[in-house]
Amino acid sequence: MIPISLKKIASITNGLLFGKNIIIDNIITNTKNIVPNSLFIALKGKKFDAHSFIKEAIKNGCSAIIADRQIISCISYVIVEDTTIALGQIAAWLRNIIDPKILAITGSCGKTSVKEMTASILKKKHNIIYTTNNENNHIGVPITLLKLKKIDKYGIIELGSNNPGEIHYISKIAQPNIALINNIYYSHLEGFKSLLGISKEKSEILSCLKNKGTVIINLDSHHLSQWRKKIQNKKIFYFSVKKKKKVIFLLLILKFMQIKHVLLCIHHLVQ
Repeated sequence: MIPISLKKIASITNGLLFGKNIIIDNIITNTKNIVPNSLFIALKGKKFDAHSFIKEAIKNGCSAIIADRQIISCISYVIVEDTTIALGQIAAWLRNIIDPKILAITGSCGKTSVKEMTASILKKKHNIIYTTNNENNHIGVPITLLKLKKIDKYGIIELGSNNPGEIHYISKIAQPNIALINNIYYSHLEGFKSLLGISKEKSEILSCLKNKGTVIINLDSHHLSQWRKKIQNKKIFYFSVKKKKKVIFLLLILKFMQIKHVLLCIHHLVQ
């Protein structure tokens, strides 16, 4: 990330700064990853509360803390209402300041494969960031975006969801220039109760495109009609394994060779 003052962080997060207005250039959520000039964010979830590790973070050398309560500290800290939301706010700010082209990928399956293939192509010629270790939720997406540096031109961000509202939240943070919905299948059905619920959740990515944005849609999807309103006035590319009409990518063939290798063939239809 880029150097940022605690005063600016307090402004971004609507927080209160206690202590000196120092400059930090690294934000971490794990006390094991502390490096000089680190800001430790004490995240809190249903089954954990990282406020319990603030003393350890200070001992390990962090320079500042973000917490949701008053703490006894010899270093500067910012108090916010919700540390997880603060993490997202800082990530969204950094995303806008550096302003790379962001491709966000969602769908029921295949997200990681598409993300890895796209990243492997782009990083041949460009400085990029991309999702690692399936960090595709409300914590992982901000952490990925916080890796942005001034030299980065692209970000390949995977968006996952287990419950309604999650895609909308992380899409607002990522603010993609390009959104891809890979497919809609029966995965994480318990959180959405139906394929329609999954389709509605995944399509929230379309509501958060930066400016008008570009959409990449699976023309074979049975849920395409449900997304019509959300993709109006946007640049649209379709892909398919069955249809030729309006399609820019027609056929994807996977051939397994000696188990260890995969040959990927995509037919690009020049219009």
